[in-house]
Amino acid sequence: MRVPTLVVSLTRPNTYRGIGPAVAAAPHGALILVEPGRYDGQVVVRAKAVTIRAVVPGGVTVENRDAAPAVHCEGAEAALQGLVLRTWSSDASATVSVVGGTLILESCTVTGQAVNAVLSERGAANVRNCHVHGMRRGVAFIDSSGVVEHCRLWDFDEYAVLSKRDSQPMMRHCHVQNVGQGFEAFEGGRGTVEDSQFFGVRQTAVAASGRSHPTVRRCRISDGRGSGLAFSGSAGGLVEDCELTDVEGCGVEVSGGAKPDIRRCLIERVGRNGIYVSGAQGTYSDCTVTASRLPAVAAVSGAAPEVIGGVLRGAREDALLIQAAAGRYTNVQIEDPGRYGVRVQGGSPTFTNLTISGGEGGMVLDGAVDADVRIEGATLQGASQSGIAAEGSGRLTGTMVRVEDAPAGVVGAETISINLTEATVSGGVVGIVGADQASFRLDRCTVSGTTGSGVTLRDHSRLDMRAGTVRDCGGDGVQVETDAPVLVDACEFVNVVGEAVRGADRPLVSVRAPHPPDSLHEPIDSAADVDGTGRDDDPDHADRSRPGGADAATSIDALLAELDAMIGLAAVKREVRTLVHLIRVGDQRRRANLPVLPLSRHLVFTGPPGTGKTTVARIYGRLLAQLGILSKGQVVEVARVDLVGQYLGSTALKTSAVFERALGGVLFVDEAYTLARKFGATSDLGLEAIDTLVKLIEDYRDQVVVIVAGYPAEMEGFLATNPGLASRFTKTIEFADYTPDELLAIVAGLAGQHGYDLTKPTSAALLQRLTETVHEPDFGNGRGARKLFGAMIERQAERLADISAPTSEQLRLLLPGDIPH
Repeated sequence: MRVPTLVVSLTRPNTYRGIGPAVAAAPHGALILVEPGRYDGQVVVRAKAVTIRAVVPGGVTVENRDAAPAVHCEGAEAALQGLVLRTWSSDASATVSVVGGTLILESCTVTGQAVNAVLSERGAANVRNCHVHGMRRGVAFIDSSGVVEHCRLWDFDEYAVLSKRDSQPMMRHCHVQNVGQGFEAFEGGRGTVEDSQFFGVRQTAVAASGRSHPTVRRCRISDGRGSGLAFSGSAGGLVEDCELTDVEGCGVEVSGGAKPDIRRCLIERVGRNGIYVSGAQGTYSDCTVTASRLPAVAAVSGAAPEVIGGVLRGAREDALLIQAAAGRYTNVQIEDPGRYGVRVQGGSPTFTNLTISGGEGGMVLDGAVDADVRIEGATLQGASQSGIAAEGSGRLTGTMVRVEDAPAGVVGAETISINLTEATVSGGVVGIVGADQASFRLDRCTVSGTTGSGVTLRDHSRLDMRAGTVRDCGGDGVQVETDAPVLVDACEFVNVVGEAVRGADRPLVSVRAPHPPDSLHEPIDSAADVDGTGRDDDPDHADRSRPGGADAATSIDALLAELDAMIGLAAVKREVRTLVHLIRVGDQRRRANLPVLPLSRHLVFTGPPGTGKTTVARIYGRLLAQLGILSKGQVVEVARVDLVGQYLGSTALKTSAVFERALGGVLFVDEAYTLARKFGATSDLGLEAIDTLVKLIEDYRDQVVVIVAGYPAEMEGFLATNPGLASRFTKTIEFADYTPDELLAIVAGLAGQHGYDLTKPTSAALLQRLTETVHEPDFGNGRGARKLFGAMIERQAERLADISAPTSEQLRLLLPGDIPH
């Protein structure tokens, strides 16, 4: 069947001079051939099918200078081939518009001053092999369908392609450059983007918001100033096999409850995060993020992503950041992070089959916000500082965790709780370190191959270690420097250079079950188990906790030796020894059925700050535990703020709670006289605390020892505030100021402890300085000596700063000039 054909020419006779008149005259299905030239005026196609073709592709320009599209198709089927289409009015909605019809643009160029290059509403627009450029917006689909393929789209203020509301366009094999956004899905828009390149996008290459769900496959996004992909609101969508490189923002940015499905994407050298999830979810499978400037993957502000597989390699900072977020992270491989492999700042993430190699730390819980972290299988290798470091008041629970070749394998600080089952820590300097009030529970765990101790416990950290193994360690198996409960139950110590459990004689340390036969050390036990009950479950050791027993005597002598090692305090040492002797003799008289005079064990320590009152209180508590007077011997240190509440009645509750913590040990009330001072409206609350203390001391007189401390004159006034105080605190021990010679000895001891030497001229100058300083009202005795030593270290560092390679002797020597004025 012959197709009706019309010709448009500016020069040939018997032809149409304009495209509009030809379209108006054309029958349904006609072909309009347009010869080269510039044709002014709008072309409108309504309710018919027509094809408009340039005889010479690119040689026909259709322009409209009015505030209307150059081509408008309404309820029709129109095809434009080989035309250049342009508008000159910025008030025009589009250069080409289609409403309720179908428009095909083939091998055309679309440009001009209109808002959109192509605008399709409730219709279909198919744009193929076209150049679209230099406008505010590109191709917009509103409740429409269509295709944009094999096109070049560039120089748009906003988007290149828009899918809005019920739209499902297909964009494929396109090149997009220098636009605000590449493909934008908005208000529920869908659509597919495939095999396209986005270069130099200023904001986002592909953005989805609202209820939109685009699909993006095999696209390459590079050199953008914003993010590669962005999902916000309740948007979803699928992204597969894309490459995102050298964008200044994030590779993938997800926020506001969005749930995209991101698969097998390569993200390299991005200026921010590779994948950033804020308050959103989604699945992120088998993605590789390399050399991101910020954390490769960041989940923040309540996010709960599911990350499956993938590699996070060479991030400049942390590889994976969890900040007040959750989510599951399975089979993730992290390589060579600039700082930490995983950093958790609050939240409840779960890690399964995690692998981390390199970096300063493998996994860090930094304690800024409480976290609850679960690890179900992980290997952390070669960190330069620690395999796992956790602090704060959160919790870390791990199963089948391997930490290899980190100087410190697992470190816990502050009040963190760490529970590990079937974990292995190998290599490095020390396997497990507890500090502050950290708590460890280790079940069937192994520590091996450390140059130092397998487990080290400092400050007030706790340990419950069961059925574990410590082998091939250059230090002790377990090194106990804590006053908190420690339980080592049914553990093996093999080829340990030091002691199996150093500090096993401390009051709250319990070592159950003997060591293996090849151990170099004898079985150890102590008077109290980890829960502080004081019970010994081994009947063979039952008399070890009895006052006066052989082991108790050895421990008491060791504690008294520790007291004697303190500098100065001769009168204090005599008083404490006298109390010990009185208690021992009283116990001997009791066993001989002789009467024993009642002895008040509560004490008043008087003296200025920095004279060792707290240290002596701790030794006193441990002595009473060894003597069988106290079940635990721990020291709970408090001041007025820990006892006094904000309103009437709250003080008794606070004081009772503190007292309960001290049961079995010593309650040390520093600056106790402040409870009796006048502080305006809260003065009565301090007196309420005193009244409560007096009653509790009587109610629990055999379960706790109370020491009150402060300046001599002030403490006399304190004891006079309540008749019950003076009768219960009948013994006062005075702590005098340190002499200059004693302060010099303290500084010399600190120097030796930290690897410094004092020359004779330095010691002489230091003694002169201390002689002058002791008369200053705020010097602080021992604290002042420590502060002075710290200042000397700083001044030495400044003195050596200009020496490129100081000798060992220079690094050790402290000179007179290092003493601050």
